[in-house]
Amino acid sequence: MSIAVKKQFSIMSAPDLANLATQQSSSDNSAGEQEITLEYFKACLKEYLKLDEEIKTLGKALRQRRDKQTNLSQSLLIFLNRNDINQVQLEGTYTGQELTPNKVNKVKSPSAGSIIEIVNAKLANNPDLLKSITDEIAAHKETVEVEKVKISKIKAQKKKAMPTITEESALSTALLLGSGASASSN
Repeated sequence: MSIAVKKQFSIMSAPDLANLATQQSSSDNSAGEQEITLEYFKACLKEYLKLDEEIKTLGKALRQRRDKQTNLSQSLLIFLNRNDINQVQLEGTYTGQELTPNKVNKVKSPSAGSIIEIVNAKLANNPDLLKSITDEIAAHKETVEVEKVKISKIKAQKKKAMPTITEESALSTALLLGSGASASSN
């Protein structure tokens, strides 16, 4: 009679997980180590996938609410502007607050790509200065490696067409199969 014992794992931070690995490596039971590690991996994977689904669902709900709020905001703004209303006193949980039409001028900075295009256009007749500037910009670029897991669809592999057999591959096949006499007739 065998009794299965399920172990409960809490999701650990990376340092805690490293400490667990250190503790497990000092243990004498190597089969138990792999079992615990595999169980913990499965628990982590299950929790990760559950959270991924929750995040997708919440993201979709958030986008829907933001779209609805934007549409309602436009309707409120149209009503306030048509009726020349500058403020509406709010009640309930919003007591002491007011709804007002708000107009803000936002300044959008140029993108890095458009700045490079401008520099290239202005310095097209001075290639030495252009190269110096682009080299200095390139020197300031940083590459940061970020490592994380990613869920992606499995791509169906296309069937590769069989390559045509060339004389060399026919010769090597013949030599491998031991029929060197027929291959040497070439």
